[in-house]
Formats: sequence, structure tokens, C-alpha cells
Amino acid sequence: MLNQQSSDVFKNYLASQSETNQVSLDQVIGYMSGLLACSEFFGESELANYIADNDEAVFNTLMTESEPRDAMIELLDNVTEAQVEQKKILAELYPNEVNSNEPSQALQDFCSGYIAAYIVNQDIWHSDLQFLLKADEQQENESEDGQLFIDNFEATLDLLTTFAMWDQALANHPEPEKLGEGFVTFFNALDESLSEIATMALMLEDEKLAMLEQDQ
Repeated sequence: MLNQQSSDVFKNYLASQSETNQVSLDQVIGYMSGLLACSEFFGESELANYIADNDEAVFNTLMTESEPRDAMIELLDNVTEAQVEQKKILAELYPNEVNSNEPSQALQDFCSGYIAAYIVNQDIWHSDLQFLLKADEQQENESEDGQLFIDNFEATLDLLTTFAMWDQALANHPEPEKLGEGFVTFFNALDESLSEIATMALMLEDEKLAMLEQDQ
């Protein structure tokens, strides 16, 4: 799914940053996925801010013509294409997880990156979820599609958090062995939900554009 050359270039660039500011490639891919799963994505500056973490030199490198910037944009295009094609992104990125009973560090990093993107766009998500509830109310047959999506969205955030903080989840679970036994089921459910959320984001984006055109 990801361009290997761009992945290598960007992974090496991230590794070259100081340890205090360093994020992994999987965190960045998760962050990209979370940004793109929101109906509003304002540009590459959000990515650069996340990666740079207040390091002006890193931010400038990622916002001006450079090899790391080219690699970042290529990877962003890869993730965008995967979401538009409704691919199961976790199965694409972490195929070995289906034979495991716990998330790899790479998967944990992806989930933490996705959550970070959600936090950045939390106000937009709140607005979008309210829009879905209003759409339910306007349906003559009293549709609950919006509420069902919201319930799934909240469950997805819980799963992302569980994977991102796996050791803590095990420590807090009354039967931690059950958590491990159900890992593959949770992994597949999360992958399906992330695909559905990305698809909903595209639909909401189209709805917003249509409403904007009507107002003009």
C-alpha cells in the first residue's frame, strides 16, 4: 500500500530527529489516517506540526521543497488512495497481526497517531456527529443510521485506545487473558470500523460542499 522508497526515506528522516521530538513512521501513518478520516483536512501543515513538535527547522523542512517533504506527500497520497478505495488499512499495513494475541509496537504507534489526529479535529468531529443526529431526525421513518454510526465511532475510539495502551489495558482488565484471546477479533473489527469512518468522512465532505454551493 505504501511506496517503499518513500517509506524508507521518511523513516530515516524521522529517526534522524532528536529523541525528544521523535515520532515513528507508524505514528505518522496513523496520524495521516486520522486526519483523512475527518471531513475537513486543512493541509500538510497539520502533519508538519505533529512531526516537528515545535522544532522550527523540522517544520520548515517539511513545508518547503525537500526529499523528506516529497516522501511525506507520497505517503499521504498512498493513505488517501487506500481510504478512497475502502481498503482495510490495518490488514494492509500489519498483516502479521492476524496470527497474534497482542498488538505489535508498530500497530500501537499507528493507533496513538490516529488518536492524536482525532484530538486535533475533535471540534469538527463533534459538529459532524451532531449533523448525523439531525439527519436522523429529518428522516420520515425516524432513521437511526446516524446514531448507529456514532455508537460505532465511540467504540472505535475505545479500541484504538486499548491497542495504543495495551499494557495498561491488560493491567486494568478483570480477565486479561480474555483480551489476548479476542485480539484478532478486535483487530478485524477495528479495521472494518476505520474503513467505514473514512467512507463516512468522504460522504460528509460531499454533503458540506453541496450545502456550500446551495448557499452561494
